Amino acid sequence: MPKLPIETIKITADVVVIGGGGAASRAALSARQAGANVRLVTKVGLKKGGSTVHGASEIMSMGAAGFGDPADSSEIHYQDTMRAGRGFIDPALVRVLADDAPHRIRDLITLGVPLDREAADRYKLIKSDFGSYARALGVGGKTGKAFVDALTDEIERLGVGIDAHVSLVDLIRDKDGSIAGALCFDAQRKILINYEAPCVVLGTGGIHGAFEQQVSTAEMTGDGQAVCFRHGAELVNLEFHQVGPALVHPYVQLFSGSCFKLHPKLLNGNGEEFLHRYLPPEINLDQVYDEKVFPFTTNNVSRYIEIAISREIREGRGSPRGGVYISFAGIPYEKVEAVMPNTAKWMRESGVDLERDKLEMGIAFQCMNGGVRMTGPDAQSTIPGLFVIGELAGGIRGPDRPGGNSLAEGQVFGHRSGTAAAQYAANRKAAGPAATLDATLDFLGACLSRAAPDWRVQDAAAEVRRTMQRDCLVEKDAASMTAALERITAIEQRCERELALTPDTLVEGLGLRNMATVSALVLRACLNREETRSSHYRVDYPQSDDSACQHSFVIKRDGEGVAFSSLTYHEG
Repeated sequence: MPKLPIETIKITADVVVIGGGGAASRAALSARQAGANVRLVTKVGLKKGGSTVHGASEIMSMGAAGFGDPADSSEIHYQDTMRAGRGFIDPALVRVLADDAPHRIRDLITLGVPLDREAADRYKLIKSDFGSYARALGVGGKTGKAFVDALTDEIERLGVGIDAHVSLVDLIRDKDGSIAGALCFDAQRKILINYEAPCVVLGTGGIHGAFEQQVSTAEMTGDGQAVCFRHGAELVNLEFHQVGPALVHPYVQLFSGSCFKLHPKLLNGNGEEFLHRYLPPEINLDQVYDEKVFPFTTNNVSRYIEIAISREIREGRGSPRGGVYISFAGIPYEKVEAVMPNTAKWMRESGVDLERDKLEMGIAFQCMNGGVRMTGPDAQSTIPGLFVIGELAGGIRGPDRPGGNSLAEGQVFGHRSGTAAAQYAANRKAAGPAATLDATLDFLGACLSRAAPDWRVQDAAAEVRRTMQRDCLVEKDAASMTAALERITAIEQRCERELALTPDTLVEGLGLRNMATVSALVLRACLNREETRSSHYRVDYPQSDDSACQHSFVIKRDGEGVAFSSLTYHEG
């Protein structure tokens, strides 16, 4: 094993779960309940990081049939999801999602999650976008945090080993290509941890850190996606990601569609109303506001809100923080409170006067709909012994999806992956001898021995974020994305050749490397889909092309490059 200037320790487990959000905490719990020796590895403090913890909106909730209208059912949930993504999502996974979601809600109720109620015997249910019935259950708009709090308390009670402030460096594989563990870095103790395990459940989240404006936490730099790509895993649907209006000051929060039903004023940095300038003659402001959905989709006339905001910012008419202003002045507070009670409460707690204050709003990245491809109902990947869950995973989210499905996916596939990983480990008994570890240690050794280059990690990361925010958010075209890809690829190549790290900068530096790799993959995927479809808006290809593009694209490492292949999901 190569000699490094930092210590390496070894920890043996049956199952290593990497991630701290809703999907990962559920996986750790289920693996432990199935009898496995489990280690949960989180990049930040316990209950502190990820979309599940930090996500908050007026209607953040989990979709599951069986708690409301008796006419609703798992079959209708399945059909709603398929209608939003048919051809781009795996029907077998969707079937599992719809069938299992009610059971996972009941688990959470048993753990004490205080779901909102309209009466003692009746839950408060939300009818989400693309849903036929009100079937989504929540906890005051901060549902994910309530889930993670309850799940984490339970895994602590069951004695799961938890390593916080520990980041994924690489997967470890044996000579046959199966998982043999994971190499991670403890940022507090400044040591490497070699986790020896026959399987890994990866739930490292999205790529929020690659955008200037986003609604989660910046430590999500695409670590899992980048590591999986380097190991040859298949990724799917990377061109589809969710964006939409979000408050960026005085605090960060999504603006769900209900907020726009109040018809607030949108003002640019010069104090001018601007939305009307972007509307064709046959569409008026009332239509755009009344039909607003979240996230941005070209299938709805409300698309002009995101297009207008994005254009005003891009053309230099934005606010100082890179947004525009939204004003609820003149709207009776009682009406505001009735339409968006959670948002009104959070604003009041933050000292916002809705009658007086102009709030800064931008277009924020919210969720990756694509990711590392799930190949089976237990969240298996194309790498033996690797399970992928949560926002990291791909195959069940396409161009559009019903609201409430994201939290449901985390709970359903978190549970299934944890249970399956425990069984996989029991059958395999122990990890095979590591075959890839030395190469990873050689790369780290080179980074830790180099003199500092004439560029800074922080500056390069800021360039990635600026580029992705400007060229890969709402409006996309070949010229701007090609130029963006050249800039980010140059940063990616510089990281491979010149990255110079110390134990104090290792997390930040490897995060930049991963962020550049994944950003380049997303740009390639967006360039590859030469059409407009839902959130993927190509101004140079403004129409959908069903003849050539009504299917998913899989992207995979091909030597030093990438290869695309078509994947059509068929209903069996």
